Formats: sequence, C-alpha cells, structure tokens
Amino acid sequence: MARKLGVAGLQLKKDFSDAESNIIKFETMTRTAKASYPWVDLIFTGELYLQQYGTKDWKDFAEPIPNTLTDRLSRLAKRTHCWLVPGSFLERDGSRIFNTSIAFNPDGEIVVKYRKIFPWAPHEDTDQGTEFITFDIPGIARVGMTICYDLWFPELFRTLAWMGSEVILQPSATYTPDRDAELILTPAQAIMHQCYILNVNTISPHGGGRSMFADPEGYVIQKTGTHEEMMIEVIDIDKVAWIRQHGSFALNPVWKSFRDSPLNGKFPPYENLQDGEILKTLGEMKLQKSIRDWDV
Repeated sequence: MARKLGVAGLQLKKDFSDAESNIIKFETMTRTAKASYPWVDLIFTGELYLQQYGTKDWKDFAEPIPNTLTDRLSRLAKRTHCWLVPGSFLERDGSRIFNTSIAFNPDGEIVVKYRKIFPWAPHEDTDQGTEFITFDIPGIARVGMTICYDLWFPELFRTLAWMGSEVILQPSATYTPDRDAELILTPAQAIMHQCYILNVNTISPHGGGRSMFADPEGYVIQKTGTHEEMMIEVIDIDKVAWIRQHGSFALNPVWKSFRDSPLNGKFPPYENLQDGEILKTLGEMKLQKSIRDWDV
C-alpha cells in the first residue's frame, strides 16, 4: 500500500495582547482543516504561537509539561482524531527553561517532547536540549522534530535522517532579515538529507510568514506569503525511500556513499570539535552593544 501523509500547516498571526484568542484561533483552524480535509493526518503551526513570549517577564509564563494548556490540546487532538504538533512552548524543568515542541497522537497522548537543541543565541535565553527526537505515524512515516534556528545546523538534520526520519517538521517564528537565507536552507536541507522539510512560520510582530514545504529533491511544493494561510498537502512518503535507494534525480545515492566511505563517519569536527581552527579566534557568545566591540 502506498504511503501518503496528509499535512496541514497553519501559518497564523499571533495576538500578543490576548493569549486566549490565539488558542481559540488554533482550535478553530484545526477543526476547520480536519472538517474540510478529513484525510489530513497531521496538523502543526509555528514556534511559540500559543505561548506568551517577547516581553521582559517571558520566563514567568514557562510551565512544566503537561499543564492545563497541553491538556486542552490533548482533547483537541482526540476530538479531531489527528496528530498535532502545536508549535512550541516555554517549558520549565526545575531551574531550567526550554523551548519545547510536543506531538500528540490521535488519542490525545503526548508521544514525544523535543527541546530545542540550538536556541537562537545570544538573543534567545533558553536552555539547550540534547536529545534528537522522532516519532512514528504507524504504517505511514517517521517524523523528526526541530524548531526554527535548528535549521542552520545540518548536523541535526543529518542525525534525524540517520535515525530514519522521512519528514522533518520545522516550526519557526522568524521576523528578521535572515528569513531569505532560511528559504534557501529549507530546500537545501531537504536535498542533502533526502527527506521532506516542512516549515511553518508565524506572522508579525514575531514572524514574517513565507512558510515553505520542500520535497526530498528540494523542490518547493508550497510557499506562502505574509498573510494567514492553511497549507494543505499530501506528501508521498514512498518517494523518500525511492530517492534514498536510487538517488536524487536518479543520479545521487548520497546515503550509500556516506555509508560506504572509508571515513566511516569519522569527521574531525565531530570527533575533535574544540580543536577546529575556525573556533580558535571566535570570541564568547554575547550580544554586542556596539559594532566597535567586534574583533573582526
């Protein structure tokens, strides 16, 4: 049986003055997506869309997971009988605060929790996760979890693909000029790792839209503007297996080359990271207050 995955990506505008309105909007759009496209299996939205964020006291909004909001989202997943990845949340774990994404199955259960490995330092003051996370939609696909700035680190995507991910979700909240670069990185990651990369961004003030879905050969199968939009797509998971087996464009079986290399995965940056020449002249991670403070 052919493996197809029905996806709905919700690019939504966040109201920073009324958190409840954002939750209601997500619930309404989720129910609308499922009612309009009953075959949709997975619905997700942008980074921190349902979370109070962007104020000086943002850490006060962090909560352990599960909590009353995740309980509410659990009921939504169960009512719509759909997989939900509702962006990400500020998760408190003791004295630490993580930017965390969770996945609900159609029974409303939290099946995985991913803590952002690469927060947007030095601007995003959250703790770093250390675990690579995937989940299985039985009989259909293995899905990898990332968040926003993770996109800039191919090592993370390589690891998720190595773990068997055929689809990688990438909720984001990018509102800065580097969004143009991310629209290059999204299909580039898809090409390098021969999998679907599905990015959904939020809309201003923290998010500039322009969400993108890219297929395993880097073709852009959907790209939005800067307005609210529901991205509906049926993606062919069998295409991932075919491309990994026969090569991108029937030419480049990169995973076989990676497997068969005499290096056997022993690349210097991963074995002796701190010895790298590129790192020896880099200063500490901090927000520069003046361009005259820059060493270079």
